[in-house]
Amino acid sequence: MSQSESDLLDQLGGMDGVRRVVDEMYVRVLADPELTHFFDGVPIEKLARMQTEFIASITSGDIQYTGADLTKVHAGRGITGVHFSKFCGHLTDALEANNVSSHAIDQVLGKLAMYSDKVTGSSNVDG
Repeated sequence: MSQSESDLLDQLGGMDGVRRVVDEMYVRVLADPELTHFFDGVPIEKLARMQTEFIASITSGDIQYTGADLTKVHAGRGITGVHFSKFCGHLTDALEANNVSSHAIDQVLGKLAMYSDKVTGSSNVDG
């Protein structure tokens, strides 16, 4: 089985690998002056657990995300496409720091991009 055919979650190091990536990503996100305010008052440990489950669910057919509806949880927060891109940049940096292959990173980002409208509350519809 080639790397592209294997389970993407395995390429990320399984649940433990995803959790390491998520923990590192939030260190970066919380240090970013353009993003940190979105997390004021948010219990980061719980958020990291939910984010780990979410990333695992989009990278494996065997895991279900049980957290809150993404549209509802992000609604009215003022998150723009620029914010979403910065968040994805921090995720990319954390994946690279954890020696995830560029191919697997591209796959993760492609899957995550499918949720950008739910996070930003915008839609990309051409007539």
